[in-house]
Amino acid sequence: MAVFDWAESRSTSVEESPRVQETRFGDGYVQATPDGLHPQEQTWDLVFDQVDDSIGDDIVSFFRARQGVELFDWTPIWGPAIRVVCKRWRRTRVDLGISTITATFERRYEP
Repeated sequence: MAVFDWAESRSTSVEESPRVQETRFGDGYVQATPDGLHPQEQTWDLVFDQVDDSIGDDIVSFFRARQGVELFDWTPIWGPAIRVVCKRWRRTRVDLGISTITATFERRYEP
């Protein structure tokens, strides 16, 4: 399993949303239950602010090699290592030889 080992900037954020199955009844009653074994979805937005182009090349190459489908290990700032996939990233030229990269990691579970 590949490991993503670059340190992101301070503006990293996580969005969490539980998956819930609901059954609605005619009298306004709703019965809800968690959907699946791991119903807590997590999406992480990472920023690598003003990195040297050689580091930016390495980060983007890592993402491209996984083609948005291969899971990799990553340790978020708020917890233990998790498995994630990166299907979206953006690279912006800041200055000569300097880039900012943003990426979205989605948490995944394996049996």
